[in-house]
Amino acid sequence: MSLPEAIPAIFAKRLREARDLRGLSQRALGGIVDKDSDKNRGAVRINRYERGVNQADMTKAAELAQALDVPLAFLFAEDDDLAAAILAFAKLPAEQRARMRAELERLAGQQGS
Repeated sequence: MSLPEAIPAIFAKRLREARDLRGLSQRALGGIVDKDSDKNRGAVRINRYERGVNQADMTKAAELAQALDVPLAFLFAEDDDLAAAILAFAKLPAEQRARMRAELERLAGQQGS
């Protein structure tokens, strides 16, 4: 399966992981992101995203990420290590992020040598 074809499955998996991480039901998350509609309708939408039946556009993906307090990049992380790294990096204060980024770039440079 090519990456473009895999994106809905990746998004579905990460959305479910983020929702579980926050301890939210599909109904609760649906109520947060679809404030103007009833919670059941929002729950159906979240369920369809998580099953890969429907695809969220980038605006909706950003709203979901914000509601789940995860970086948008997490919802599209292609593997579990990258997803975990994104979550961990996002929790760091700016100074530690800069140090971590420098260290990652140093290590990546060593790999290319």
